[in-house]
Amino acid sequence: MPEKDFWNQRYLDNNIGWDLGKVSPPFVHLVESGMLAPHSTILIPGAGRGWEAIYLARLGFQVTVVDFAPEAISSVRREAEREGVKVNLVEEDLFLLDPERHGLFDYLLEQTCFCAIDPPRRPEYVQMAARMIHPGGELVGLFYIHGREGGPPWTTTAEEVRILFRQEFDFVEFALSSQSVESRKGEEILARLRRKP
Repeated sequence: MPEKDFWNQRYLDNNIGWDLGKVSPPFVHLVESGMLAPHSTILIPGAGRGWEAIYLARLGFQVTVVDFAPEAISSVRREAEREGVKVNLVEEDLFLLDPERHGLFDYLLEQTCFCAIDPPRRPEYVQMAARMIHPGGELVGLFYIHGREGGPPWTTTAEEVRILFRQEFDFVEFALSSQSVESRKGEEILARLRRKP
């Protein structure tokens, strides 16, 4: 089964154990702490049902979500319409995003996308992120260090993330999240990585 069809079927079957059904608390903390500049542009790759996208759009951020699963995009569209907010929807493979979008974003929000990608493709993810964020912009995200075999979700380590991202990004903040939901306590690194000039 092609990768796109695999993920779309997961949404159709509601087999989405990674979906919290709400905004991930570390992101609420980031916003409430004022760490994201108001009204900035945010890209969310592998956005899933889009809880963070709707939350941020409601607060006045300019949000673009990318997912290649049609059912995921449809879910975000329905919720955005229900909430009366504007979210830019892109149904596309995140590795094939139009060059016209390169450098447009102040932030890239990473939430369960990196851990869904086959690990050999992680360097491609780094390059995608570096292309999409303008110099000085930030990747803000949670990296899943659950330490279990197999996937998705595929585990990572702090060392792997540092090695992968250090060429393109400076590490502003990088520590275990203290706001994770109970089921993920001690398994999420909250990162703020600034795009190098």
